[in-house]
Amino acid sequence: MAEAAVVQALIKIGTTFGDAALQPLKDIIKKEVALLQELPELAKSIGRELDMINSFLMQVRAKIHSTDNEVLKRWVVRVRQVAYHVEDIIDEYSYNVALLQEESYLSRMMRATYYGTTFHGIATGLKDVDSEIKQLSGMKTKYAEYFSELHSNTSANTQAHLCRDSSLHMIKEGIVGMTEEIELLNSWLAPNDPTRAVLSVWGLFGLGKTTLVRKVYESMKEQKSFQCYSWIEVPHEYNNDVTLRQLIRDLAQEQSQVSANLDSMYGSQLVDILCDVLSDKRYLIVLDNVWDADAFRGISSFLIDNRNASRIIITTRTSDVASLAQDKYKLKLKPLGDDDAMALFCRRAFHNDNMECPSHLKDLCKQIVKKCGGLPSAIYAIGNVLAVREKTEVAWKIMNDQFHCMLEDNPGLGEVRSALSVSILFLPRHLKNCFLYCSLFPQNYRLSRESLVKLWTAEGFITKRGNSTLEEVADEYLMELIRGSLLQLLETDEIGRVAFCKMHDIVRDLALSYSRKEMFGLSEGDLQTDQKEDVRRLSISKGNKNVGPSLDFPRLRTFIATNGAAESDLLNSLIPKSKYLAVLELQDSPINIIPANIADLFNLRYLGLRRTNVKSLPKSIEKLHNLETLDLKYTGIDELPKEICKLKKLRHLFADKIIASRSVFRYFKGMQLPQGFSHMDEIQTLETVEATKDSIELLGKLIALRTLWVENVHRADCTKLFLSLSTMVNLSSLLISASNDHEALDFDAFNPSEMNLQKLIIRGCLDNDTFGKPVFSKHGSHIKYLSLSSSRIGNDPFPLLAENMPNLIYLSIRKWCCAEEVALRAGKFPRLTTLFLGDMKQVRSIVIEQSAVGSLEALYLVSLTAMAAVPSGLELVASLRKLTVWGQSDEFKLEWKRENWESKLHHVPEIRV
Repeated sequence: MAEAAVVQALIKIGTTFGDAALQPLKDIIKKEVALLQELPELAKSIGRELDMINSFLMQVRAKIHSTDNEVLKRWVVRVRQVAYHVEDIIDEYSYNVALLQEESYLSRMMRATYYGTTFHGIATGLKDVDSEIKQLSGMKTKYAEYFSELHSNTSANTQAHLCRDSSLHMIKEGIVGMTEEIELLNSWLAPNDPTRAVLSVWGLFGLGKTTLVRKVYESMKEQKSFQCYSWIEVPHEYNNDVTLRQLIRDLAQEQSQVSANLDSMYGSQLVDILCDVLSDKRYLIVLDNVWDADAFRGISSFLIDNRNASRIIITTRTSDVASLAQDKYKLKLKPLGDDDAMALFCRRAFHNDNMECPSHLKDLCKQIVKKCGGLPSAIYAIGNVLAVREKTEVAWKIMNDQFHCMLEDNPGLGEVRSALSVSILFLPRHLKNCFLYCSLFPQNYRLSRESLVKLWTAEGFITKRGNSTLEEVADEYLMELIRGSLLQLLETDEIGRVAFCKMHDIVRDLALSYSRKEMFGLSEGDLQTDQKEDVRRLSISKGNKNVGPSLDFPRLRTFIATNGAAESDLLNSLIPKSKYLAVLELQDSPINIIPANIADLFNLRYLGLRRTNVKSLPKSIEKLHNLETLDLKYTGIDELPKEICKLKKLRHLFADKIIASRSVFRYFKGMQLPQGFSHMDEIQTLETVEATKDSIELLGKLIALRTLWVENVHRADCTKLFLSLSTMVNLSSLLISASNDHEALDFDAFNPSEMNLQKLIIRGCLDNDTFGKPVFSKHGSHIKYLSLSSSRIGNDPFPLLAENMPNLIYLSIRKWCCAEEVALRAGKFPRLTTLFLGDMKQVRSIVIEQSAVGSLEALYLVSLTAMAAVPSGLELVASLRKLTVWGQSDEFKLEWKRENWESKLHHVPEIRV
């Protein structure tokens, strides 16, 4: 995966060099003009050569990964080192260009010697790199005999055969924990529907997709349920003609249907023969391990629907390919449960039919099985390895402690490595760095979408696409990794976007092995003292002793401290010795002071100080010209320094603090914007602003904002504030919080000509006609998330909301004085999935009409103390999956039991009353 390093170098080359940046330098260093003029073209030359090398690496990646050829291995290592060297030179160039541009003409003249020497060195370095890259390209010709093996096909299907052999072994021994899945597949294959149907079995690698389908496929062949059969292992380098020939050979029942010249036929000739073979047959075809939807479409277009109840089964790791089947024919496999996982492991490790393990090894067995994460292939392989080990606690503890090393080195686990390696090696080039980055976080770490997209952007992994922001592109990258089953979705937010995901333990272990080999990054557990020169990214976690208070990593680009791992001594050691740092994440760390020399981190793009003890920022922060994300949320900082206004590339600012003597209503405090903040043209996220007159005026200039939180709003300021907000056409998320729970907010002036507001949180009193104001009547259909609290409108809120905000997905109403009866009317809120009603003291009854809230999945009724009865019509909400009732009256509880509501709501899986 050396191409990951090459891609990063290519991105930086494409966005860095230009004549305009060098003009001030040419004006003061006359004798270096010729050399300086060569820089842009030299960079382009390097870029072209690297692009060709990258294309070559992408073409032969699987074979390079599996080769034992030392010449090829050393060549790949050298390519990676050169790519990293290019990145170092470009970062040095960027730093000095930034220095040059901020200095006055007089300062530049005084430092002309420094700039001359520095840029001469940069130009010379690029020339040396250009020469070395050309040498590397030439080596492919010079050592042609070594490179020729990369173009052979001898190992093309090794991984597929490994998987097939393993699945056959598991079938012979009996599949564990898949009885329901086998029955479901069998029912889909029955000839109940005469039309040809496409079925998909999908999920994470190692879940047993191939094994399950193979079991059913062989059973169908034994029973002769179909007239002809074919099992196709679909390679990444898919070839239509090769697949057509195999289908013809498999499906033809008579040899006469197979032409002797089949291997010399192509395209339409093969299609005609296949159609003839299938013309009146009921066929079963399995397309195993399909990666690309286009590959399936290419095959399926030749498989005629002859109304004989034929079936095509796809196995895949990606949801995109799985979606090619009808919803009723999609089967997503899940990891084995604890009992089934243990049973499979014990059968392999102890070779007994009762699937039990010796009592003295039981705890260790559970620990080992847990690390397999319910993946049958991993459990099976680990069981095989341990079957030949001594059955002693000492021997098995060693294996447990060295689990991740076994995955990387043990020959018995080659199939697990091979299966996952295919997923990693064939990742699209734009996803590789993003994927490896996720492995740096601790095991089972909950990866936040909001954090990941900002970190990836700061690293330079994201490239612009059309009119989308970099963060929107990063969001799509994340979805691609999830759809490809390389990350697991843990939790979505209230409007259905990814909130948290994680990396499976085995995926992480193998991804980390790639990261180490590539010198992409390390978690602290893998850190060796002799690696310090080459470490580019480092993640540490609290409690690990491998990283002391002194750090010296001259090429470090990223430092991530999770679970409060970084202390002040470590930070003071890190900054002066890691000048290339782009990401410094110190969340939750016991740090009190940010040293002034943080300004030396010219490349810093992300600074995370959330929940630290920092009380102020040094004035030198003004020198962090590349900073894109500054996270000061829940620190001790009371005031933003005016120097922050010099950070012209800042895109995301999080700056509010919890108030120590907080009231129930105002428990957090925003920051006042310093003068000059109106020139922050790239700012997209601003959490949270205190609504002073000056801050409100400055907000009017920040038209690029997409997320804005404003607190301590007075009614007298509403007109100016909402006039400012009306200019923000990109605003998608907005929080408005009044100065207290009695302050009435006036939305009259909120009248944008264009808006895409999707998430709105209002804390404060509202006028009776608020939801008829222009922002709701004109643009309310865009709003998906609405949270209201502390208002005193006396009417039923639901008709007002349903009229102008019909597309709500999430609705929360708290501390709302309204009518005694509220009603959800038929046909209203068709997309609402979550409804929270809390502290509505006047509400005595809730009516839910037939066909109201037809998509509702979660209902929360909290502290509705006047309600004596369960909502009328609640049993009609067929979509409901979760009901939480808390703080209700004794009368409500009594009625719940008397009317046996638990039974009436038998279709609701989760009920808490």
